[in-house]
Amino acid sequence: MCSRAGTPYELYAKAGTTWDQPGAVTIAGCTGPIDSPVWTQTAGPLVEQMNAAKSQTLSFQPTNTGSHRFRVDFRDAQGTPRSEEVSLDVGTPASATRLALRVSHSVRMGGNVSVRAWPLLQAGDAVQSIAWSQVEGPAVTLDTRDSHVALFVAPPVAHDTLIRLRATLTTSAGRTASDEALVLVEQHAQAAAGDGTALWAGDHVSRVHAYRATSPYAAVLARCVYDSSLRTNNLCPLSQLPFLAQDAGGFVPSVEQVMDRVLVSHDWAGRNFETLLRTFDDGTLRRMLMSVTAIVVGTHVRPSFYYAGTGAIYLDAENFWVLPDERDTVNEAPDFRSGFGDALQYTSLWRYVVGSSSLFQYHDPRQRVFRGASAIKAEAGWLMFHELAHALDFMPPSRHGALNPALSAWANIEPRVSAQQLASDTVPAAWPLRSAEMGGLGQVRFLGATANAVQAGYTPAQVAGFFSADLATDDYAYATPREDVAMALEEFLMSREGVRRDFAITPRWGPGATGSTIAVQWGQRGRIGEPALRPRLRAIVQQLTPWIDVAEVDRIAAPIAMRSGDSWTGNLVLPGPPPPSPQVGKTEPTLQDLWLLEQAERRRHRLQRSRPPLPRH
Repeated sequence: MCSRAGTPYELYAKAGTTWDQPGAVTIAGCTGPIDSPVWTQTAGPLVEQMNAAKSQTLSFQPTNTGSHRFRVDFRDAQGTPRSEEVSLDVGTPASATRLALRVSHSVRMGGNVSVRAWPLLQAGDAVQSIAWSQVEGPAVTLDTRDSHVALFVAPPVAHDTLIRLRATLTTSAGRTASDEALVLVEQHAQAAAGDGTALWAGDHVSRVHAYRATSPYAAVLARCVYDSSLRTNNLCPLSQLPFLAQDAGGFVPSVEQVMDRVLVSHDWAGRNFETLLRTFDDGTLRRMLMSVTAIVVGTHVRPSFYYAGTGAIYLDAENFWVLPDERDTVNEAPDFRSGFGDALQYTSLWRYVVGSSSLFQYHDPRQRVFRGASAIKAEAGWLMFHELAHALDFMPPSRHGALNPALSAWANIEPRVSAQQLASDTVPAAWPLRSAEMGGLGQVRFLGATANAVQAGYTPAQVAGFFSADLATDDYAYATPREDVAMALEEFLMSREGVRRDFAITPRWGPGATGSTIAVQWGQRGRIGEPALRPRLRAIVQQLTPWIDVAEVDRIAAPIAMRSGDSWTGNLVLPGPPPPSPQVGKTEPTLQDLWLLEQAERRRHRLQRSRPPLPRH
């Protein structure tokens, strides 16, 4: 890669592609970064999906054989506009047994990478093994514990560098097939973890672009909210990138005004975010969005979070995909907190339900599945409510009229933080969470603290007693007071849409467990309706969502108790008679069972460890 001395950039195409395997073309910067790449097709059978057309690597699904030609327009390391073309020949598959790797892509060094293998088998055959290897580029350690997916971390490189992976399928009938994927590692310096003035110290900032090129903020969006060079002394003033409320002029902002603030890794993420607003928002989301400067939706954003340093929210694109080709581009690396709390004897599960059905539906990652647009609301609605609850906490509607355009978002927010005037300061002060035991467990479960011997000895029944007598809606509230307030507002807003939240304490479960094999120790549906929680919820609603009649708090339905001893799955149907004996099945787990349980236990993929100088939520 970049083997010729002095060559400013080089183009590459994936060799040996057949019409049922993704093709790939990429441009690498050899003497400096490639900026603003845009791919267009200039010849060959029409490619319908070009989901990464604004990245350095274009992966596409051919629909026919023949020569495919593409042009890439970009700026070189000196900022000079350039245009180059590259061709890729697509052939005919040699066998009915085939393998496709999805998808080739670009990632900045230090970023998480995932590539998934998709076998196509003859009738009656089955997968015996999928073996992965690296055939080009600096050596990386491949995590292939799930043989259908290869995970690794992009290594440091001196210039854009190609990594080529190969996977070989062997079937039970002895047939074989293989495919390759290209991963271009972009040379991009991130802010060092120990840099006390860098906003993104120790974090991976991925490539994004303005969804609307014609937005009046297109030129400054990334620089102001998602740039690894951002520091405490170069934050953008609101005169460059104001809060949405400043543009709305006291009215509910239009969808167009919101979309002018959107940054994406892929355009499909922006399209689907816009669908959420146009199809499913009654104005609540747009009112809440008035307290942000920008919205970032990225395939490498994990966990989702709000950042007061920029006034923006950052959303995991996994919540927004609809088409399988969109899902292909979403990174599958797990949340960094996956192992927190493993030393404890209990865990907590949650889900949203409509009637007696879970809001979250399973979509097999080994199938080319489509999910309807309604899935965007189910997967992203609650997430938006939570992150925007944080935004409103730091910048409530009562402060919109007092913003100083000469100062940055953080400079406008910081005086209230220092004076402890946020709702997440005043509400817990007036109605504190009193369980010291849960407070300590929250640090273990969500912030990675090491459990001491006493904490490791707590039984699920003891934890249920600590939690049920307190005022939190979820044990995530014990991570920080910010999460305490955001969890309460999130559940309240979901309840207004006829969606109720289940929360339960169960024993810690291990490999092979499913929702049908785990017994609920204690749980409630709709805990937000608990009368003891109403005074603090009224205060939260009054401060953060003053356009909502606070009397709605008193009309929330009372919670429904879960059946102790019944399984998590069995407790979907509530209310109901208590089981005559523990209703815990012994069935072999399916992929769907495992996914649904992981979804229920997954703890809020959004809270990031606080690093100086500013906390993220």
